[in-house]
Amino acid sequence: MRRTRELLFQTDTLKLELLNTPINQLDLKFEGTIFAQAIPVVREELRRAGIRKLKPVFYISTGYGCIAGQPIISLGFYDFDPLLKDLNEEFRGWRYSDADIFDLLRHECGHAFCYAYKLYRRRDFRELFDVRGHFFNTYPDKDEYHYNPWSRDYVNPNGDHYAQKHPDEDFAETFTVWLTPRSNWRRVYRHYPVALNKLRFTERIVRELGGCPPLVTLDESWMIEPYQEVKLTVAQFMKAKPSRYYRRATGYVDPSLKEMFRAQPQRLTRRELFSRFMRAEAFIKAHKQQLISRTSHWVGVDSTVVFDLLDKLVTRAKALNLWVEKAQEEKKLVELTSYVTTLCTNYKHTGQYLT
Repeated sequence: MRRTRELLFQTDTLKLELLNTPINQLDLKFEGTIFAQAIPVVREELRRAGIRKLKPVFYISTGYGCIAGQPIISLGFYDFDPLLKDLNEEFRGWRYSDADIFDLLRHECGHAFCYAYKLYRRRDFRELFDVRGHFFNTYPDKDEYHYNPWSRDYVNPNGDHYAQKHPDEDFAETFTVWLTPRSNWRRVYRHYPVALNKLRFTERIVRELGGCPPLVTLDESWMIEPYQEVKLTVAQFMKAKPSRYYRRATGYVDPSLKEMFRAQPQRLTRRELFSRFMRAEAFIKAHKQQLISRTSHWVGVDSTVVFDLLDKLVTRAKALNLWVEKAQEEKKLVELTSYVTTLCTNYKHTGQYLT
C-alpha cells in the first residue's frame, strides 16, 4: 500500500472513526462475515434434525438474543466487522470466536423453537425444566445468577453453568448440545441422569413438533433495537474513551468535515431535501477531477496524493451522512479547495497530511 493510503486509512484512524460513528450509520452487511457461513449451516442442522417448518429471522442489533415469544434472533453488531470485534474486546473485555458464533446461533435457535411451539405451556416441559410461575416474567433482570458447580442436572457445554440461570436458558443450552454435530451427548452426559433426560426430551419433542407449523405468527415488528435505529456512537455504546487514538490517528478528518458540511436537515420531505440540498460525498465527487488536477499542479504533488485524500473525504462524508446546501455550493467549493490544498501542502513538506 502506498504511503498516502497508509496515512489516511491506518488502523488507529479507522478505529477512531468507528468509535465516533453513530451505530445507525454503520454500513453493516451479512455478506463477507462469519454469519454468512454460520446461518445457512445452522439452518441446515435444524433441517437435518427434523425441524422443517420453523424459519427463524435474524437481524443485526446491539447484542445476541431471541425476542421473547417470537422466533426472531438478534445478533451483535460488533461482530460484523473485524475492527469492531477488536474494539469490543478492548473496551468490553470479550471476543467471540467463529466457533462461539455457531454455538450462539444454535442456542438462540433453541429459544426460537421453545417460543414458536410454546413449550413453556406444556406440563412435561415445565416439570422437567422446573418452570415455576410465569415463564418470561420470572427471568432475572441482571446477568448475574447463582449456580451449583457440582450439579448434574444441567448440561454445561461452555463451563459457565449458564443453563442454571433460568429454565429458558436451561432448554436453550440443552438444545445447543443436542443440535451440535458430533457432540456425543449420550456418552458425555451418561452419568448426568437429569441432564440426559432433558436431552432425550429435546429429541422427542423435536420428533413430535419439528414437522408442524409454529404455533405463533411471525411478527417482525417485534424486533428490538435494530442497529439502524440506534443513535448512540460506538464509543458511547461501548463506554469507550478513545483519547489515545486521537494521538495516533494520522488520517482523522471527521472534525473538519463536520465543520465544513452539515448534518442531514430534518422535517423536510424527500423532494424538499433533494431540491435544496445534496449529499456531501456527491458534492466532493462532482469536483474531484478538477481538484486533483489543480491541486497537484499548484502544490506540486503527485496526483495520487490528492486522489487518496479525496477518497478519504468521500468515504467519511458518506459515513457521517453530511450534506451541503445547494445555495452555498460556490462557498463550500472554496472551503473544500482550501482544505485539500492545505493538507496536500502539509504532505509535501512533512510527509503527513495532519500536523
